[in-house]
Amino acid sequence: MRLRALLWSSCISAAMAVSAFAATSAATRECPAGKVSAESYTHDFKGEANAVFKDVQNDAQEALYHADQLEGFAQNGNISWESQAVQLDQVKGDINDIGAKLCRLETIRRVVAPWQQGAIDQIAMDARLMADNAQDAILFGGTHQHELWLATYRHNLDNLYNEAKGLTRSADHAVKYASVSKEYRGLRHDLEPQGSE
Repeated sequence: MRLRALLWSSCISAAMAVSAFAATSAATRECPAGKVSAESYTHDFKGEANAVFKDVQNDAQEALYHADQLEGFAQNGNISWESQAVQLDQVKGDINDIGAKLCRLETIRRVVAPWQQGAIDQIAMDARLMADNAQDAILFGGTHQHELWLATYRHNLDNLYNEAKGLTRSADHAVKYASVSKEYRGLRHDLEPQGSE
């Protein structure tokens, strides 16, 4: 039974270490531009960016939830590596999801509003930092499964939590700005004199 648990633990560690690199590359990969089509000239890229910001916001909130769980685990020295690995795997999945959405945002970056370009840049930076910290936590935990109380691991988890919080904040700001901007345009349209020529 002990050998089976050890084998299971080793498999999780190896899988987490390998998949950590995939998480980092998902958040930092190059995104090829699509082909220009007739629809490209009429597509609402600004509206699409705002919708993607909302999706990133949801993923960032999920990642923050899992990072918060890991912070709680770090306070309780009795939580097994396997339990922590499950939460780290959830964070990795959230990072991969954000990476795919970020890829689309970076592809359309040149045709969106300047404020959206700034939001994309901030989200990209936050996502890369979060991916790096997740990778550090996974690699350390995988090789030090019985030493998760060490300051290095706790520092990795603190950084992961802080970067997830920063990413959530950046996505929240983009979503709020988009909402206020849309409301402003609607009010301006409503207040403009109709039929004046």
